[in-house]
Amino acid sequence: MDREYKRYVNMEKALGFLGWVMLAVTVLVVGLTVLTLNGILQFSIFRNYLPIGISIFIGLMIWGLRFYYNSRRYHSYIKYSVFAFVFALIQLIFLLSNVY
Repeated sequence: MDREYKRYVNMEKALGFLGWVMLAVTVLVVGLTVLTLNGILQFSIFRNYLPIGISIFIGLMIWGLRFYYNSRRYHSYIKYSVFAFVFALIQLIFLLSNVY
């Protein structure tokens, strides 16, 4: 039981860390995209909104997994997990439809 609880806590910490890292990456990508589109910086990868869409999709998936994993302890987190996965699915549809 103790080994399983340690694994649960480690997974919870890892998903929490990944979620915050993806939030920081998304903020960085948004900043670089704004600076590139306004002509302040010249990065060819940030000349459209595709990097923002990809980082939002990955971030929402990680947050959805984190909320789903934490819903065992906090039962109200299941609705946050569903919302995150639904928004990630919508973002994926936009990405696959080349709307960026």
